[in-house]
Amino acid sequence: MFGTHQRGFTKNGLMIKSLEFRITYELSLEKNSQKRWGYKTYKPNRYTRETRPWKMFFLFKKGLHIDFQEGANVIVGENGSGKSTLFSILRGYAGKPPDKLTLVFGDYKNEEEYIESHKKKYNGPIVVDGDLTYKNTVFFDGEKDNPVTAIPGMLNPDDKSFMSLTAQLFDAQEESHGESMLPVLKYILENAVGATIFMDEPETALSLKNQIWLTKAIKKSVKKNGNQIIISTHALAVIQAFDKVFDMEKREWKKTSDYINEILK
Repeated sequence: MFGTHQRGFTKNGLMIKSLEFRITYELSLEKNSQKRWGYKTYKPNRYTRETRPWKMFFLFKKGLHIDFQEGANVIVGENGSGKSTLFSILRGYAGKPPDKLTLVFGDYKNEEEYIESHKKKYNGPIVVDGDLTYKNTVFFDGEKDNPVTAIPGMLNPDDKSFMSLTAQLFDAQEESHGESMLPVLKYILENAVGATIFMDEPETALSLKNQIWLTKAIKKSVKKNGNQIIISTHALAVIQAFDKVFDMEKREWKKTSDYINEILK
């Protein structure tokens, strides 16, 4: 489910400038293709539950630094290069909204104190330059965010869009996967203001025509609403619409034309 502040989008002008891995981020080695990142074999000892040696690969190495820019940031790369994992790590850094019981029994005076507490307690793999919290971010996963479940999470009876979203929910149940994605994408890009929006392969199941619409909607959201949008994609129609891309495989920014030429070789 995509996530943002549950009471709506807030204009704040904040953004993520960069991130750096303070530790090496390891995952269990399950495929030969994962060996390209480097790996290590661990041996069991009296402190481990494993009884046989196991291998871990280094998806993100300590010291990896990624800069982001204002506006649209397009992340590309092969499957398994870490695009979705990076978004998941950032979601963990941003935190999640507290329920009322957490605020009461957690002895927090207000929500801001809860957010500061999360930042201090965060012990994940990254250090972020910029203000990134659940209140100023949106996370959308094109594979997991089925509109039939996503739209109800956006419904707020006090919001002027309540009736139209309710109608869109009904329509989504009757449409193809790609067609039903459009109301969710449109809602996020039009209503988020001054936010950082993370979109993991939002073009999933979209037709070529709608992929082109998506690129235009992203640029409009950046210009009109002042959003910073970080999108991962495999769609050539989306990639070609922007001048630069971050190649997750090479861990570097490059001209879009250079990236495409490298693939065509």
